[in-house]
Amino acid sequence: MIKKLRRLLSGKVKGKDNKELVKGGAFAFMMKITGMGFNYVFVFVLARMYGATGSGIYSIFQTVFQFFANFGKLGYDILMVREIAQYNAKNQWGSIKELYFKVIRVNIIASIICSLVLYFSADWIATTVFLKPTLSKYFQLGALGILPVVLHAMHADCFRGMKKILIYSFFQNVSTIAITGILLCVSYFIINDRRVPVAVFVISITISSIISGWYWLKKSPILGGGEGEKIILSEKTKVAFSLFLTALLQVVRGWTDTIFLGRYYTEADVGVYKVAFRIATITSLTLTAFLLTVAPKIAELNAKGEMKRLAAVVQNTTKLIFWTSAPILIFFILFPKFFMGIFGGDFLTGATVLMILSIGQFINAATGPVGNLLMMTGRQDVNRNIVIFTTIFTVMLNAFVIPIYGITGAAVVNVIGIVLYNVIPYILVKRYFGFYTFDIKHIFSFRRKGFLKQT
Repeated sequence: MIKKLRRLLSGKVKGKDNKELVKGGAFAFMMKITGMGFNYVFVFVLARMYGATGSGIYSIFQTVFQFFANFGKLGYDILMVREIAQYNAKNQWGSIKELYFKVIRVNIIASIICSLVLYFSADWIATTVFLKPTLSKYFQLGALGILPVVLHAMHADCFRGMKKILIYSFFQNVSTIAITGILLCVSYFIINDRRVPVAVFVISITISSIISGWYWLKKSPILGGGEGEKIILSEKTKVAFSLFLTALLQVVRGWTDTIFLGRYYTEADVGVYKVAFRIATITSLTLTAFLLTVAPKIAELNAKGEMKRLAAVVQNTTKLIFWTSAPILIFFILFPKFFMGIFGGDFLTGATVLMILSIGQFINAATGPVGNLLMMTGRQDVNRNIVIFTTIFTVMLNAFVIPIYGITGAAVVNVIGIVLYNVIPYILVKRYFGFYTFDIKHIFSFRRKGFLKQT
């Protein structure tokens, strides 16, 4: 199937950059669809086995877990995408090898510290933050997964930096959730305990982490050495810290609604909201798929100083994302109860929330890779400052709105945050690079010579 797709794309898409973009995006999309299939099997089984309450507990656990995991990553996973893309373009694998082993040591130490902090602070977080002491056992169990998830993210993003999008997509979108879904289905016949989903996740990410690490060491030239410049980790750490702060604030901004809902409402309310959110993210599915391809491409073209090609690649990416996201939005607006009802009658109350969140996800998709464009071209500090502003604003808004308006208010604030996070860099991209990612004339252009601009 992959060979047929490759032949089809090579015949229909013109231009080297466009072929690379569409082919990589298509493969990433295939993997994303596969992973999403396993993910919805997991969500469906979780909802059917443990109801809205069990789904809510797992969502709250993931909120806390991802927050601590980001401290284990320290932004080095995103840094490796950019650095490997630049060094690989110059065939400087000596530099990649030196950077990799320096970074991995820091990540291991940071992850172990984060695991210990989460384990011993679990009671305080459950009692003080969420006012639900029973949640502590889930946090303590999940602390075992921080080191595996950090190493897994690191090795997956190393492949992404090499533009091995198919391999990256498999590890990022398929391997862990596939194992998790299978194990959860098997557990249905063995045990019925709300800790099972968390335990299954920890086991799955550990297995996937071992496989991704082994495959990276075996399939990349990392052990062979090669030429390269001397790596000064302190200089790279400055960049990584800015990327880390951005990633951390994105987690805070993205999960603040869950935290406030978990504090003021029931686990069932959280479960309904998160299921609606997971469904809504299908609207921006092609965004996440094409970002995997376009991010290292942006870093490569920027390093070479080929800005006209960069503009064409970014605008073509935005056009592809727009026209593949719009039909999905229409379906969710027209049939929200159908999609929510798939997970059970308890979830029908989230139909309106699904419509609101879908609009937000479409806005996120339609503006294109604005954040990645800033981060991959050395403007990570600008992107960080945008995230700081939007995070502070949405946290304050959530604190005011959610206690009064519940899951509907959370959905509205989520959309406001997405608008701010995308529109500000959208304007700045025009200022820095001289073009808009969303160009109306190009978006609605259907030329005979081709759907995409030639590069």
